[in-house]
Amino acid sequence: MTPDPLFVDWQGIQVRVHHEDPRLTPYSPGVSRLRSAVELASDVEGLRLVLESVLGDRYRVRVRDDGAVVELWRR
Repeated sequence: MTPDPLFVDWQGIQVRVHHEDPRLTPYSPGVSRLRSAVELASDVEGLRLVLESVLGDRYRVRVRDDGAVVELWRR
């Protein structure tokens, strides 16, 4: 069973974050880092890059082309 997706605001949309890590909850430190990183991105490619740099040590990151969905897999 996979955990419920998380939602993060970015560029006026709510980004749905799919993940398999039960430790990621709306108030966990990992999600706080994710929210802070998302604020730095101005476009989808920037979103990919910033998430990779902030979360890449623990998760593989995939961002859909429109930026509305992010997928995280534990390494």
